Amino acid sequence: MKGSLLVMGAAIAVSLATVPGQGSVSAAQTQETVPTFSKHVAPILYRSCVTCHRAGEVAPMSLISYEDVRPWAKSIKQKVVNRQMPPWLADPHFSDLKFQNDRSLTQKEIDTVVAWADGGAPKGRDADMPPAPQFGAGWKFGEPDYIVKMPAAYELPAEGQIDYLSFYIPVPFDHDVFVEKIEMKPSNKAVVHHETGWAVTLRDDIKLVDGKPYSLDGKPLEKNEVRPKGTSVFESQGMSKLICYVPGRGYEEHRPGTAKRIPAGKNQYIQFDVHYQPSGKAEQDQSEIGLWFSKVPVTHEVITEMVGGGAEGTRIVEGREPPSEMVTVNGVSRRRTKIPNIPPYAENWAITAVTPIPEAITLYGLSPHMHLRGKDMKYTVIYPDGRQHQILSVPKYDFNWQLYYDLEQPLRIPAGSKIVAAGHYDNSTKNRYNPAPEKEVFWSEQSWDEMYEPYIEYSIDNQDLTRKTTTSRQQQ
Repeated sequence: MKGSLLVMGAAIAVSLATVPGQGSVSAAQTQETVPTFSKHVAPILYRSCVTCHRAGEVAPMSLISYEDVRPWAKSIKQKVVNRQMPPWLADPHFSDLKFQNDRSLTQKEIDTVVAWADGGAPKGRDADMPPAPQFGAGWKFGEPDYIVKMPAAYELPAEGQIDYLSFYIPVPFDHDVFVEKIEMKPSNKAVVHHETGWAVTLRDDIKLVDGKPYSLDGKPLEKNEVRPKGTSVFESQGMSKLICYVPGRGYEEHRPGTAKRIPAGKNQYIQFDVHYQPSGKAEQDQSEIGLWFSKVPVTHEVITEMVGGGAEGTRIVEGREPPSEMVTVNGVSRRRTKIPNIPPYAENWAITAVTPIPEAITLYGLSPHMHLRGKDMKYTVIYPDGRQHQILSVPKYDFNWQLYYDLEQPLRIPAGSKIVAAGHYDNSTKNRYNPAPEKEVFWSEQSWDEMYEPYIEYSIDNQDLTRKTTTSRQQQ
């Protein structure tokens, strides 16, 4: 994230000397042909840009007032023409589905910004200025019903690489709760690249010190060592995912009658996974999660799952299904597919994940997750009759913008269908983000390693929690 902002800042700095003065266009021309900030440009920025481009957010400048925007006119033009800003990575021509959080600009909006910048970037009449968007000083949906905070502030060094960190907080409820709205918020957005909140189960024989897990004899424990016997962090994540924060996104509002569950009981915890990035000076962060409990009866639990995960999912690498291997997880042996490492200099290394749909579901959204070598990802539904429905394509994946694609209209997917997610990695010198093309790439959580996590968010159609019944997929 920081790298892309610096690149943008550099481009903006160059543009400062090239913005034409308002005197370069006659007053008559301005009034008759040139768009103005107040009447034409401000509405575009307010809809698509100021979520990040305002005081206190991660963007390097505010775009609220004319005085804020005027010095950056030429750079804004360059960024919108190249479709670098606002960040929206979905190919609009791939699918017939619309996304309700699509913040990309239409061609007409791009043409308006270009004409305004080329025409001297005039302000226009104050009377034409729309009301500035109002952002609460605290939470997206007002004061939460409950706030879960990291148990202690994490102290970041000024420089160096920080491993992906996990912190745990006991679930503070004596019964399962359902949340219709949820927000994850760093206390210091400048140092958080992204972070995720989970509902998880931990072993009996651990203790927590400032949220970090230790054995009873004081040994620090890794994430794959804290789960109950016979379970694995990689196999249990999915349905337990609550929320993810990245710049410009960190909250979810579920549709009426649907909600995320936070299980209560012994050894139930809320887990913070945080990817920190040093800022050049010593800083600290103490992130928190705001919860808004469901105010209406919940009929359907919202589930987040990876395509290709679980017992029934499969993965295909470079056109072949990889061999499986016996692995021991917390003392229990089981067979698991072994995904090969990405070879050095591989330019278009392919992986495909497939999840069968044994019972009808309703799909709400999708969230591709890869790291620095991630190149592209596509999601397709294959229906029982063989028809293929293309639902999302991200042709130029960017680790700096890990977006959630929220369907405008939920998609019903019948039993017997399959969801397929196909992606590629670029471990070559052509990838400007690649830290080491000469090395093979391992699968792990650190950003210099790789992950392939094509997330989907859905509910099971025949579930009705008000009937207190359990479907077969829930039991799994």
